[in-house]
Amino acid sequence: MSVRPVPRTPVSGPLGGVLRSWPPGCASETRPACDGDVDGIGALAAQCSATVCVLVADDNPVNLIVISALMGTRGLVPVLAADGAEAVTLACDRRFDLILMDLQMPILDGLAATSAIRRFESAFARPAVPVIAYTSASPGGALLAKHGFSGGLSKPCEDQELEDCLLQWCPTYRAAPTRSRVA
Repeated sequence: MSVRPVPRTPVSGPLGGVLRSWPPGCASETRPACDGDVDGIGALAAQCSATVCVLVADDNPVNLIVISALMGTRGLVPVLAADGAEAVTLACDRRFDLILMDLQMPILDGLAATSAIRRFESAFARPAVPVIAYTSASPGGALLAKHGFSGGLSKPCEDQELEDCLLQWCPTYRAAPTRSRVA
């Protein structure tokens, strides 16, 4: 799924006023549109598991494959976003149980994307979805909190770290039964 270009007009729909300003150098042609179905967002329901819907935003395809595989072992199929602007569009369009957000992405970085999601939630009285910084960087906790992050997860994460994150932040997630290992 990709962000579709929109004409040089203010962002319409629920994003109007939420994305107040875009980063310098970000052309208005790259702004996401949230008016109606964005490239098949209506089909996302089928992509989420029956119990947990997770959005993962990362511009590195390898990282998306790795986290998708880790979630797949738990029966979860995450919704994937290739940049912060796409993550904001998706988060504004539907309710996720958890968002894993890379910090360094094109178009809109993870800090700005999370701030925009928080403004949207506030403007439309939506409950705050937990947003976890999924990054190889070591940002300070104060910086993450300032932008509305709920916590952090190191990238790449270990299987147990992801399990702990899901158990802590997704009330509807239930750990898969322990599988016996063949020696």
